[in-house]
Amino acid sequence: MALALRNVCRIKASPIISNIARLSTSSAVPQLISSPASNCTKQNVLLSSHFQMSPSITRTISVSAPRFSALGKHSTLWTAERAVSAGLLAVVPAAIAFPSQPLDIILAVSMVMHSHWGLEAVVTDYVRPVLFGNFVPKLAHILLFVFSSATMAGLLYFIFNDIGIGKAVRKLWSVKSQ
Repeated sequence: MALALRNVCRIKASPIISNIARLSTSSAVPQLISSPASNCTKQNVLLSSHFQMSPSITRTISVSAPRFSALGKHSTLWTAERAVSAGLLAVVPAAIAFPSQPLDIILAVSMVMHSHWGLEAVVTDYVRPVLFGNFVPKLAHILLFVFSSATMAGLLYFIFNDIGIGKAVRKLWSVKSQ
């Protein structure tokens, strides 16, 4: 109803306004002071205290992570995520077909970044301060960084001190085929 009353001054004769004016005799409907549209001001449209919303009831809806909203880097991050996802389509077969340290490093970094961004979206969407308070979401993000760092360290250790990701996948396939 408040949305219908917002544009009262702009529209001269609207069926919505006439219906509100007709129903304004009841106590549950806000009172509308009729005046010509030409000299209409904010003081001419009054809402009863029954329909005014307190700030504690209203809440803003966020569609992105709060810490990225201040930076304004939504499109850049989205583009980077899509580039890494598309790059994985080429890097995974290349690392398996031509096993080498540089391809294994690119594969490890790409996989960890892709997994980190996906899990970060899950943590941001489902571990919200509204549900868990301020401490648990921060802890979840810290644990995600620890998990991603440990994964990256483990993959790099495997690449530099063992046979690498590409050769390991090839060995697993050779064992399965025998």
